[in-house]
Amino acid sequence: MTNYLGKPSKLSWRNIWRNRRRSLITMASVFFAVFFCVIMTSYSTGMWDKMIENTLRTQAGHVQIHGKGYWDDKIIDNFLSLDSKSLARLSGLDNIENVSPRVETFAMASYGTVSKGIALIGVSPAQEAAKSNLPVRLAQGEYLTETDNGVLIGEGLSRYLKAGVGDTLALIGQGYHGTSAAGLFPVRGILKLSIDEMNSGMAYLTLAAAQQFIDMPDGYSGILVSIKDNTLLNKTIREVQQTVDTAMLDVYPWKFTMERLLQTAESDKAFNYVVLLILYVIAGFGILGTVIMLTGERRREFAVMISLGMPRRRLASVVALELLIMTLCGVAAALLITVPVAYFFALNPIEISGDMAKMYTDMGMEPVMPMSTTPSIFITQIVIVTAITALTAIYPIRKIFTMKIVGRE
Repeated sequence: MTNYLGKPSKLSWRNIWRNRRRSLITMASVFFAVFFCVIMTSYSTGMWDKMIENTLRTQAGHVQIHGKGYWDDKIIDNFLSLDSKSLARLSGLDNIENVSPRVETFAMASYGTVSKGIALIGVSPAQEAAKSNLPVRLAQGEYLTETDNGVLIGEGLSRYLKAGVGDTLALIGQGYHGTSAAGLFPVRGILKLSIDEMNSGMAYLTLAAAQQFIDMPDGYSGILVSIKDNTLLNKTIREVQQTVDTAMLDVYPWKFTMERLLQTAESDKAFNYVVLLILYVIAGFGILGTVIMLTGERRREFAVMISLGMPRRRLASVVALELLIMTLCGVAAALLITVPVAYFFALNPIEISGDMAKMYTDMGMEPVMPMSTTPSIFITQIVIVTAITALTAIYPIRKIFTMKIVGRE
């Protein structure tokens, strides 16, 4: 008898399957806790990762290069100067996918008797087409060529100014070193932009036209750099810094330039943590309820085992091992379901439809919501649910050590 009682793992395994219904309820509690927490976290993380990646590739850039002082004071006098050879060297770096120089400034746009202050964006038409798929947003007219002196304006601005394709806008602004900037620019096309502020207050023109307008050849407000592999970001930044003159230029990673979007993502994650906490509490009470039921049903069994000579410490270890085995079985079952599901929707993301899909497309983003397969998502949920189960084991262990056996104590 003593030899048999000395094998807690064997005894625990037999006890689990002696009452299958009770054990399966415990495993199901763990299974659903892990399943829902993993699915929710994977979906939320995947959605934000995709949104950030889309924004980086279409609008912002993983790396941004600006003149000294420009980030704090976005004026033309803080623009950077970079020749075509330096741009070519940047484009030639291994991990760089797209180099998009820009001229961003403001001007007063006038047509007839109507005027409005707008944002002017000078871009390379070819580079911008590759980066943000700008031609897709063209509602009327034609796209710009590299040597074009025309502009593309939003539909809202077109309606406000009552200017269409073929009409000529007068632009007045400030040039480099306080000079006056003025010019006439024919409207080549009308863009349908998803954000109202952009649609009613923005115009695109070529880099050459923008540089001529502000009287600053080779002048740029910034260089947006998209990379192939974000895990090599720090290495790429070091290579960029070695390529450009850091005494005159600042090189920023996307986590600095997109701080607001990251804060929004963190706020959303904080809300998700609250929901996860509620799920953990529900799962914890579900598991605890099962454990209390298990302990109540087995009080007589525990008393008999102690009476037969099993040390209370050994009995407690048997019960704790039972809970651990049932937890691991529930976790394993959850992983067998959630891992394939997460990988399937990571490769075949849920497609967004309706107005939301149109908004994504207009912004140059793919209208999909994938799931994330980051290993930490699965590991974190497993550790937390296992810890919750370990805490519930305190109840039966305490009962075992405080149980009074008539005739022995």
